[in-house]
Amino acid sequence: MIYEPIFLDVNSDLPMYMQLYDSIKERICSGCPAVGEKMPSIRRISEELGVSRTTIEQAYQQLCVEGYLVSKPQSGYFVEAAVIEKNALPSDAIPDDEPEPSVRYDFGSRYVDSRSSDLDLWRKYVRAALSREDIVTSYGHYQGEPELRRQLAHFGSLLRGVNATPDRIVIGAGVQPLLSLICGLLGERAGRVGIEYPCFPHAERVFRDFRLNITALGHDKFGITPEELYESKADVLYLNPSNTESMGRPMPVSRRAELLEWAERTDGLIIEDDYNGALRFRSHPVPSMQGMSDGNNVIYLGSFSKLLMPSVRISYMVLTPELAELYRSRGASYNQTSSKTEQLALAEYIRDGHIEKRLRRLRKIYSEKSERLVSLLNEYFGSIAQIRLAETALCAELILKSTKSPQELAETALAGGVRVIPADTGDSTVKLRLSFAGIQSEEMPEGVRLLHKLISPYCR
Repeated sequence: MIYEPIFLDVNSDLPMYMQLYDSIKERICSGCPAVGEKMPSIRRISEELGVSRTTIEQAYQQLCVEGYLVSKPQSGYFVEAAVIEKNALPSDAIPDDEPEPSVRYDFGSRYVDSRSSDLDLWRKYVRAALSREDIVTSYGHYQGEPELRRQLAHFGSLLRGVNATPDRIVIGAGVQPLLSLICGLLGERAGRVGIEYPCFPHAERVFRDFRLNITALGHDKFGITPEELYESKADVLYLNPSNTESMGRPMPVSRRAELLEWAERTDGLIIEDDYNGALRFRSHPVPSMQGMSDGNNVIYLGSFSKLLMPSVRISYMVLTPELAELYRSRGASYNQTSSKTEQLALAEYIRDGHIEKRLRRLRKIYSEKSERLVSLLNEYFGSIAQIRLAETALCAELILKSTKSPQELAETALAGGVRVIPADTGDSTVKLRLSFAGIQSEEMPEGVRLLHKLISPYCR
């Protein structure tokens, strides 16, 4: 019989009906009884096992809810399906990722300088935010916390020349969620996106996920050329004028003005990703393109991943007046992706002047680290590579001639204990990026020496 042998433990913490449910489910999954077979009646099982009919009914009902049994009026219960899971992982198990080789010298971009972090100070502000129980026990505003948006409007104006009011600012957990919102707001208007190739890969991924047509635009020594932009028939232009891919330095004001003229003439839209625009340390930061315009054709994107810590997932955008109104009209359909607690902490951190103090400290630290790394790269790679500093990207670039691809060179270096960042150049040269943000200065000499030993045999 289906209930033989079934043993129910009256002393168990598990309810009796769940013990019966587990036993019957186990037998169904093993194939006995088979699909279509009739189950013993509630009265019969009750009499044989000496338990109440309510217990049997609860077990049968749960099995019906999950699809193992089906109840047919006037006929009884029948086996509906037998799901046999072979080699299933426990519900709390997570498959292990393939282990990476051990990294001794990390020139990757996933870290910031641990010695410059304000962890103790940041904890203080997070604790203060958590103490505001009336606020943190509620959902966050879909557009971002008003306190933080007010501070960001002031911060952006002071440090980047951004023209923004709090009602046009939207906060999100990183640039990708914000770009997804932009693509959703634009709809068919964002049919063709122009980018300087190679593009920030995380942004390009979003555009491709929305099935937008992406046009790689040519450039000269000043960045994207207006002539090619007009010919591309692009509706949207995505770029980082603070650190152009082609030059590794800011786009000149004259070229910015030409691109803004394109947007005004064609009713095009510029998405200005100002990644680390405020962190320039060799010269005064160039004001944003958004601040040069009337704001009707430029969306501004800003981030705190390197100003604070990558784990603080707070980015923001300044929408055009038209898109901001559209976003608010859909507000009830959007959820906030960034932690409300961290937003409140950041609002107070900025209000108390700490972000400006941190910027001054980081500029000094990164200036010293960049000089040391570039000097070491010249010492070891000067004869076989072009070396360029990408200031706001917080990295130095090695531009090489190699028999291997950038990815292959990076994998060779990683296998030897050095992490670098492969980058596409769009031509026959090979580019590797070495971030100086996270690695300590005293680790750089041995790291560069080892990198040269590992990859120089494949360079010419």
